[in-house]
Amino acid sequence: MPVRGGDDRRGQGDAIALVLLLAITVVGASAIVAFGGDAVDGLQSSATTGAAEQSMTQFDSKASLVAHGDSGAQRVRLTGSGDATRAVEPDAGWMNVTIRNATDDEVTATLTNTTLGAVTYRDGDTVVAYQGGGVWRRTGDGSSMVSPPEFHYRGTTLTLPLVTVSGDARLGERARVTRAGDSTAVYPDPNTTNRTNPLDEGTVVIVVHSEFYRAWGGFFAERTRGSVSIDDGNETATIELQTPTDLEPVQAALTSRAVGDDISLAGTGNDNVWIDSYNSSNGPYAATNTSNGTVVTAGSMDIQGNGKVLGNIRAGGSVNVDTANGNVTGTVEHTTGYSANPNAEPQPDSDRVSQIDGVAPGNDLSPFVRSRLGAIESDNDNGDEPSIVENDGDPALQFDASDTATLSGDNGTEYYLSSVDMGSGEELVIDTAGASEVEIAVGQSVSLDGTKIRVEGGGVVRFYVTDDVDLDGANVSVPDERSRQLWLYGTRNSAVDISGGSRFVGVLYVTGDGGNNDFSIQQSEVYGGVVAGEMDVGNGGTIHYDQALGVEQVVPADADIPRVTYLHVSVTEVEVED
Repeated sequence: MPVRGGDDRRGQGDAIALVLLLAITVVGASAIVAFGGDAVDGLQSSATTGAAEQSMTQFDSKASLVAHGDSGAQRVRLTGSGDATRAVEPDAGWMNVTIRNATDDEVTATLTNTTLGAVTYRDGDTVVAYQGGGVWRRTGDGSSMVSPPEFHYRGTTLTLPLVTVSGDARLGERARVTRAGDSTAVYPDPNTTNRTNPLDEGTVVIVVHSEFYRAWGGFFAERTRGSVSIDDGNETATIELQTPTDLEPVQAALTSRAVGDDISLAGTGNDNVWIDSYNSSNGPYAATNTSNGTVVTAGSMDIQGNGKVLGNIRAGGSVNVDTANGNVTGTVEHTTGYSANPNAEPQPDSDRVSQIDGVAPGNDLSPFVRSRLGAIESDNDNGDEPSIVENDGDPALQFDASDTATLSGDNGTEYYLSSVDMGSGEELVIDTAGASEVEIAVGQSVSLDGTKIRVEGGGVVRFYVTDDVDLDGANVSVPDERSRQLWLYGTRNSAVDISGGSRFVGVLYVTGDGGNNDFSIQQSEVYGGVVAGEMDVGNGGTIHYDQALGVEQVVPADADIPRVTYLHVSVTEVEVED
């Protein structure tokens, strides 16, 4: 028997299907229009920005011809979006070039402090600009270089033919570039005393303030490998290049390069402060200890309590032994005065006391350290080393069931860690058997709390540390106390604190350009040598100087230390009109 109403239901189903099909078609078409429109808009924006970059690069080329005298005038078409704003911004950004004294980091000469100006193309949150002889792009908070500025660093020669901009506030799609006047020779300057090549001392510092400051900083780092710093608050990028200096070996237990900073020795009771020496070339400390624990400082030195220096003192300031138990077994050389407790040794009238003309400051290794940090972070052997894992994107040590991590020279020679933060009972073994050198760059700090770092084999280990070094009850060792096998370098941000019965074998070289790096130690021992700024050696602090360091190079023989010997700086202004 047939079912009633079947044809009606079939007709309703066909109608519903048709409605659904039409709805899907409408929604799909709307989506295509919406998303397709966005895609088209994105392509159009990318195309117009690309055209603006290309035309600004062409502007760069023609402005260079005018600035350097190859052409009297040039015209250029500024393409891109018709809705974009094109203008000359004569007050946009500045560049400051100074030379700082190696002794106290004071500015000895301001070569130029020049407003750069810029030719800008602004389209929404995208900016393309010509500034300082280069082309830059900024979108939102990020900036990048489109073409390099007039800044050329080759070997030890820096050439900076700076081009500045003035002209019409508003520009159309065509601009005319002319030279506003003769170039100004900044360095060398035949009309100014002492502005001649070659440079013999100090640091050349270049600071750029710009809305593209991060891109400037990236360019500096890539082209010079010098010491580059970024200041987001002031929107500046800074590059520092040293004039050539001889890197003297570590020739003292304590070396302070800081003019104006002090070395303080202050022991109490049975907790002596003790400085002596040994020679790891002939054997460990127990077999070779002697009384050659020299202290050298560009500043002053103060001995309180039971401070013992079994060796000599050489100071660029004054020396004061303000305790009856103070004792210096060798000579005392001072620059501004010597005083001593009546029961201390030596007395001011002793033939072991003499006045000198001063102590030259030590070497600033910040450019070298920062260059190695950057190079190892970007290219390292982490992927071949099982003891390094990614922890939320940051390379970190991976400890096994026995709380041990091993970095092996067989797996690579350059490793990068975001930080080294080791807790009680953990041990890091650095096995150098497969390499003559192993380099470890640390992006932040080193903190060792009741832990061990042990070097195995005869290779050299070099740590490059960005921030502070804190050792509390730690043991850092190398075979037979050969301190020349372990070097820890810091930047200008680094300070070292050693306490809690720690024992460190190696060289701590943490001085920055201002000499403000602090080193403090108490109830702990260092076998090797320390180079820093201000130093506090407190109760139970002991430094055993390794005389074998006196013939060791501070950095590898082939180290790339960014330096400048010949400097050529000029300023030329071009005028841009609609």
